[in-house]
Amino acid sequence: MKGRICIIDHDLASRGYLRECLEKEGHDVVTWDNGLKAMPYLFEGNFDVFILNVETPGVREKDLIFEIGKTRQPRILLTVTERGDAFLKEAIHLGVYGFIHKPFRAEEICTLVSHLTRRTK
Repeated sequence: MKGRICIIDHDLASRGYLRECLEKEGHDVVTWDNGLKAMPYLFEGNFDVFILNVETPGVREKDLIFEIGKTRQPRILLTVTERGDAFLKEAIHLGVYGFIHKPFRAEEICTLVSHLTRRTK
């Protein structure tokens, strides 16, 4: 089953790559380049999966992940470049489901997102 995916990533190339690979799989994808800009739309979008880049403005703030947690059964994935970031441990406690490490692998991302969208329906 295909899902509605929200990508919040400041990097145009990464955001475009994720969008393209997920749209090829039939997912409906919405993107933003800033977590603060996305906040007003979180409840309207009925998103199944959120993919957030930890380096994007407005993403590390706990309020964003907390607000996402109020939506219907969301699954949150964080894209990261470094392992061992102290925020990642805290993010798990805030409800983050998992991590996507760079460099991206399209097959891995699509498999993970497809698994998560099946779990939300």
